[in-house]
Amino acid sequence: MTKLKLGLVLGLVVLLLAVFALPGPAAAADKKMWRWGTSNPGAYGYRVSAFLSDFLRRAMPDYDVTVYPYVSTTANIKSFLVGELESTYSAEPGLHALYAFKKPFEGFEPNVKQMPVQSFWSYTMETHVLTLPKNKDKFKSWADLDGHKMYMTKAGYMNHINLIRAMRDICGLNIEHVEVDMSKVADALSAGTIDATGAYTTALVSLAGWIKVLDVSSPLQGVNPTQEQIDKLTAAGFKPVKINIKKAYTRDLGVSELYGVPFYFGYHHGLNFPAEAVYRELKAFEENAAELVKLDPGFGPLAADVAVFQVEGIKSMPEIPVHPGLAKYLKEKGLWDSSWKIATEDTIKEAIKVMKAKAK
Repeated sequence: MTKLKLGLVLGLVVLLLAVFALPGPAAAADKKMWRWGTSNPGAYGYRVSAFLSDFLRRAMPDYDVTVYPYVSTTANIKSFLVGELESTYSAEPGLHALYAFKKPFEGFEPNVKQMPVQSFWSYTMETHVLTLPKNKDKFKSWADLDGHKMYMTKAGYMNHINLIRAMRDICGLNIEHVEVDMSKVADALSAGTIDATGAYTTALVSLAGWIKVLDVSSPLQGVNPTQEQIDKLTAAGFKPVKINIKKAYTRDLGVSELYGVPFYFGYHHGLNFPAEAVYRELKAFEENAAELVKLDPGFGPLAADVAVFQVEGIKSMPEIPVHPGLAKYLKEKGLWDSSWKIATEDTIKEAIKVMKAKAK
């Protein structure tokens, strides 16, 4: 056999091996769909979803994980409710509002095909208030903002719901929310369109992209709740915490301490998503916790102990049932509390009934 013929034969063999060895359309079709809902590209949740979904693709190759960004957190929750997502980016304030079917979910109950239950808590966020240094004598505390205009973060965001709950519902302040473009908050403050803005950290140290822009483009002044308001928030179960100003911001905020109202954020599933898949998801994040915190410091508390962080998330809203996959994971760790409810159709219905009664 000539060298030319031998080369052609060997080339054909290599080509055939490649065709049969590589996964084709059929293998791709075998993957289970996992549409991962999150907020818009300017928000923190969207940015870190890239890290989380990458670890899931590697740890769970039988799932096709695709990130779906939405205009707001509430929009992604509503899309999940009608069955368009396998997981939804949602937080304690939003889940409380959802189970009570209060605004922004008022009237949406007839459209619901699935409800999210506690599945994976990823980090805390801490909502706080900023103004301009020229206003430091005018707005010495939250109380001084009564009757003024404020960007309470983007409507539909969990931090927006958290600020309304903290400032209006608990502290009784009459704050007028003004919707502005996130990239133009510095301009709105300078022009007097708003007197103050809501902002938020993740794990006390990490900022969303739009707040980083605000931080470098405008001088800022922190505004704290009064001691009376801190006491009211604490009594209601939302004890303010101190932001790590030096780690979070590049500039001095004119206050030695800045308080934010914390809440837990996560990515949650419905009962249609298998318990074993949620269990594997949690194990994947546990195994890669050290890598996550290298990618973003907001994962610090999660990385310290994934299982304990799930426990603290559940404690923040024990009325909402827990996905069987998360329950399995915590039972394996010896951290399951028998007072918590494992999610079933019945326990979900009971939680809705309880949350509606509390909201009256």
